[in-house]
Amino acid sequence: MLAQTTHTTLATQAEIDALGMLITEDEATVSDAPTYRPEAAALLLLAGALLLSPKPPKEKTR
Repeated sequence: MLAQTTHTTLATQAEIDALGMLITEDEATVSDAPTYRPEAAALLLLAGALLLSPKPPKEKTR
């Protein structure tokens, strides 16, 4: 029967801190493109509908 030995390598506190910084680091901004906002599109549609809607009929004066 073969005897197996295992080696455990422990990380130093500096390595654990560096790994924690990599995990919790925010993503860098890639571009300044505007993000999609559906509520902005709805406001534009509402404004367009109000501008293009027909005016109410005026009462005739004698």
